[in-house]
Amino acid sequence: MSPAAQLAKAAARSTCMTRLPSGIRVATAPSNSHFAAVGVYVDAGPIYETSIDRGVSHFVSSLAFKSTHGATESQVLKTMAGLGGNLFCTATRESILYQGSVLHHDLPRTVQLLADTTLRPALTEEEIAERRATIAFEAEDLHSRPDAFIGEMMHAVAFGGRGLGNSIFCEPQRARNMTSDTIREYFATYLHPSRMVVAGTGVAHAELVDLVSKAFVPSSTRAPSSVTHSDIETAYVGGSHQLVIPKPPPTHPNYEQTLTHVQVAFPVPPFTHPDMFPVSTLQVLMGGGGAFSAGGPGKGMYSRLYTNVLNRYRWMESCAAFQHAYSSTSLFGISASCVPSFNPHLCNVLAGEFVHMARNLSDEEVARAKNQLKSSLLMNLESQVITVEDIGRQVLAQNQRLEPLELVNNISAVTRDDLVRVAEALVAKPPTMVAVGEDLTKLTDIKETLAAFNASGEALQPVGSAGSFGRVTM
Repeated sequence: MSPAAQLAKAAARSTCMTRLPSGIRVATAPSNSHFAAVGVYVDAGPIYETSIDRGVSHFVSSLAFKSTHGATESQVLKTMAGLGGNLFCTATRESILYQGSVLHHDLPRTVQLLADTTLRPALTEEEIAERRATIAFEAEDLHSRPDAFIGEMMHAVAFGGRGLGNSIFCEPQRARNMTSDTIREYFATYLHPSRMVVAGTGVAHAELVDLVSKAFVPSSTRAPSSVTHSDIETAYVGGSHQLVIPKPPPTHPNYEQTLTHVQVAFPVPPFTHPDMFPVSTLQVLMGGGGAFSAGGPGKGMYSRLYTNVLNRYRWMESCAAFQHAYSSTSLFGISASCVPSFNPHLCNVLAGEFVHMARNLSDEEVARAKNQLKSSLLMNLESQVITVEDIGRQVLAQNQRLEPLELVNNISAVTRDDLVRVAEALVAKPPTMVAVGEDLTKLTDIKETLAAFNASGEALQPVGSAGSFGRVTM
């Protein structure tokens, strides 16, 4: 069967969706797998947090699959072990998701467990006290890993520390002071069937609807919050911030070489906008990665950031394009790290790549990026766990799911002119720059560097592996 015929066959198996009287939505897509994947996706998360309860979403996800009003923690853990233990919960900025993959005959128990942990958690003082210590440790550990922490800094600066700027991690001091009343209030306000989507694959739609209607019964008559993402102030503000960290102790594995980590990003349209497809294609075209590839050489070797940066400057440890897509606005940027002695050159290299994005785009690299994006999309959707998450997130955000064939067709429709347009619009907006390192005194400002590039079309750019400078015409 040809690829086009396979895609047409897959598209015919469209996603089914039903809204129950409680407001909960049930969405399914068929699968021939011996397993069933099911997840609960809640319209909650850090985006709704305020100065009073900031960090509570971290507690909500950490308290998943603990004791409920019908079972002790040990009984819940025993049930999970009987199901294979393949269940987890995580909080993203715009949602909290509970998900699992089980054998078909275990689906009723799984749906009941998901309902109990979301709607009927016991939230005992002992469990909350235990989570306070664990979350405080997790937050402190995060701060010791600048390559992980810098992403939280980026969001805080880009969105002014509120809405999408709220961290998905609770700060250590807030974790120690988080009250049980705050956590219970958050559950009562946001974890309600009317704010949930239950998605499934490998299960008949009618069967999952029946299971959900019986299990997901509100435990309280209290009305849930009616606030949505559109009601939250998530305006992009931009700016810059630097965080100087002390050199690690001699026993630390990174003692000999503390890197400078930098992220530069610009606002782009939300994932519901048609420009999501050219922006995603642009991210693949820019590509990048690390100086060391655990999977062997060859991955992304023809992308812009590999050929122009990583293969050219030996002092660059990593350089990769990233995209954070949200329902109101998104971010597109480049993340890089280098040896601190080359800090004066880093922003010049990044500015050059941003300015060059819209220039000299060949038909070959555009076609390659589109094919890579389609390939990555379809290969990911071969996993039931990823498919069920795709269904849940799309239905939660836009009350519908774009089928794989629609996504592929939209990517195929992207043109070179589309990439030029979004790239030029991107760099015309004010950037956000964040940096973490031991010594940042010689790190230049990306906004000034970009202005110099755009003003003259000519700028100093590092050349050669030693990092000497030469005049380059843009």
